[in-house]
Amino acid sequence: MNPVVTDENVFEVLDKISDYEQLLKELCTIIQDGHILLSRAQYDLGYSAINSTYLPEPGVHEITPTSLLDVSENDRFSLHSVKPDPKSGVRKRKKGGCEDKKKSGDEKSEEEKKPSKTKLAEDPLNWFGLMAPTSLIQAQTRFKSAIERIVEISNLKQELQESLSDFETLTKDLQKKCDVKPDETNED
Repeated sequence: MNPVVTDENVFEVLDKISDYEQLLKELCTIIQDGHILLSRAQYDLGYSAINSTYLPEPGVHEITPTSLLDVSENDRFSLHSVKPDPKSGVRKRKKGGCEDKKKSGDEKSEEEKKPSKTKLAEDPLNWFGLMAPTSLIQAQTRFKSAIERIVEISNLKQELQESLSDFETLTKDLQKKCDVKPDETNED
């Protein structure tokens, strides 16, 4: 049994195109909102509070991702959150801090010789202190949702391309059966 071009095939392709355009519009709105909130946070904190000096230095700090992108066998994308490192961020200090200060000079010199490759906190908002402005937190949330939306758009685009190629194959088969050349048009 040969597949046939039906209204369902056409509606399926049109629905996917409509969904694709809707997701693109939503993505633009989310990114725009994120930038507006980021500029509001920069205004609230002051011009020099959010700039490239807060970015980690290459080779000195190790940055760990908060999300990972996986690609399945059928070229579908999925986003997975990474659990935060419990050792990063704010933690409770141990008691007996005075005893730690009485280390011998040899131990201190060995520690100073090692390059300090510190692991930054999982959440980049911690780079701006413990009390980040609400607009900065909201901007981060918007940009995270933009990443999720991009994954949705990529998967939908892949499905749309597959549906369009199937649709083109079906129409070519139908044209061959009807002996209609693709260049012929009805001149009414």
